[in-house]
Amino acid sequence: MKRLIYSILGIVTCIFFGLCFLADYTNTDVEKQLDKFGVVESTTKTDSVVDTNGGGGDDTNTEVVVKERTPETKAYFDEIVYNTEFGGRRDAAYKWKVDLKIYIDGEKPEYLVQELKDIVSELNSIINPIELKIVSSKSEANYFVYFGSHEAFKTKYDLLFPSRLDHNYGYFEVYYDSGNMYVDLYRTTDQEAHKHLLREELTQSLGLLNDSYDYPESIFYQGWTTTTEFAPIDIELIDMLYNN
Repeated sequence: MKRLIYSILGIVTCIFFGLCFLADYTNTDVEKQLDKFGVVESTTKTDSVVDTNGGGGDDTNTEVVVKERTPETKAYFDEIVYNTEFGGRRDAAYKWKVDLKIYIDGEKPEYLVQELKDIVSELNSIINPIELKIVSSKSEANYFVYFGSHEAFKTKYDLLFPSRLDHNYGYFEVYYDSGNMYVDLYRTTDQEAHKHLLREELTQSLGLLNDSYDYPESIFYQGWTTTTEFAPIDIELIDMLYNN
């Protein structure tokens, strides 16, 4: 009788752990595929139009401050965060849960390297749970910023939708805790446009995926602009996504 009981218990244990393993593998696989294929954005820049937790720590005894937001800010957040240019409506916000370790690839014009440093500093002053940092080695990086031609970027990186670069002066793809972007230095030679594209694509890579015609001063404005500063509402959206 004891041998029979032990045999039954052994079989049940094997089945239990087998199911746990299967469930874990399936959930992880599905999550990665959703992140990889569901979050891809680009920005088409022409003469007139644009077409296209980690960190944390122990929060014991830490007071959570809920900030008041205007209806206009909430509506803009919904439009920019829960919609994408190509993927339609998202059920959940996309945001990074690990630090962004950024490697500069391709050409390295001084004005863009400095602009990237400035943008990273600005974003770090807004975002609390994670940190953006520029690294000197590809092996350290989980995010790549490429400056150069769209053809070179397309050749060098294994993109999901390489054909979209043909009509885009700025483009990014984000996957499961990694991503890349580029700024075209040749089809537009305006340095202010390059700076704008860098700021827009990097910021959108954080999970602010959509463009809009609502606020011309916003970095997410869908019309052609060369603004190189975050509008106050842009800062609110970044703060809402990562801090509140």
